[in-house]
Amino acid sequence: MILSEPVPLVLLPWQQDQWQSMQAAVRSDRLGHALLIQGPAGIGKRRFADLLAASVLCAQPGADGLPCGACAECQLLAAGNHPDLTRLVPDADSKTGEILAGQVRAVCGSQTMTSSRGRRAVYRIAPAEAMNPVAANSLLKTLEEPASATLWLLVAEAPSSLPATVRSRCHKLTMPPPAAEQALAWLRGELAGGEGGGDRPAAGSDAEQLLVLGQGAPLRALALAGETDLQAREQCLTAFQQVSAGKADPIAVAKAWQSLEPRLVLDWLVGWVSDWLRLQMDPHAAHLINPDQRRRLAGIASGVGAAGGHRFLQQLYAARSEAQSSVNKQLLFESLLLRWAALTRPRAQGRAG
Repeated sequence: MILSEPVPLVLLPWQQDQWQSMQAAVRSDRLGHALLIQGPAGIGKRRFADLLAASVLCAQPGADGLPCGACAECQLLAAGNHPDLTRLVPDADSKTGEILAGQVRAVCGSQTMTSSRGRRAVYRIAPAEAMNPVAANSLLKTLEEPASATLWLLVAEAPSSLPATVRSRCHKLTMPPPAAEQALAWLRGELAGGEGGGDRPAAGSDAEQLLVLGQGAPLRALALAGETDLQAREQCLTAFQQVSAGKADPIAVAKAWQSLEPRLVLDWLVGWVSDWLRLQMDPHAAHLINPDQRRRLAGIASGVGAAGGHRFLQQLYAARSEAQSSVNKQLLFESLLLRWAALTRPRAQGRAG
């Protein structure tokens, strides 16, 4: 799928160093033809890539390299229909959530020595690791013999999933998560109606809690600020707790979770089980993924062996890695919840007896 949408022209505050590095490369003509932007999810890699594309396409960028926002190029970017910016994302019809070879070939086949408006043509692929092997190989041929007026921006959370041959033909830009203080200040501003403006449903939410739940990633934390996600998390944890206590049927709970995004639920499950294991080892553990749920998690089936708990956690990790494929959500959740019940219920029932 090739997307056209407005480009945000605001640099996130924790991206200053990376931005200056890229602008120095632009000024010295060392930017190259392909850049691999890598780092954890939820820190704004795609936004950075789009802003860099806007800087390259802008007719009158400022001294800091930021796009002017007023020229004809910036107006086209703001309208989401600049002919020289192409975004490649997983095909909507792909059951595996992949970027397909046909998509890459279509884009590569459209390249010319000059862009439509006489500047550079920019192609952003995100997530780059979603390219299947054939698609990645199709891109490799273009990276080996790039057109002079093109810039490829590959955005990846798991760059090691890309073929080494593709990675070797890209300059690398690693983006670490921001410092907690900086992320928290930005998130508080957003929840108060900052950059995005408007009345956010969770404007009164605890930004610290959201940032912890977002694992230190500000954009992930902001996404969690929606009232629906927070309520769904609370309901899922209640059901998870009830399954372990023998008060809920795992199959019925799996059915109830069908309306939720599997990756989101699996992120929650990984966090809950990780914290549960920590609390079994140390009831006063200082660092939890879900500090707001300390008491509830500590009360789940205490006394279950650590080995069984860690095996279940590994099963959750494996399930999460497959969540983007055409997995059957009902069967996935049933399997995990039945294993959770088998692990925790005998102990709970033993104590009750």
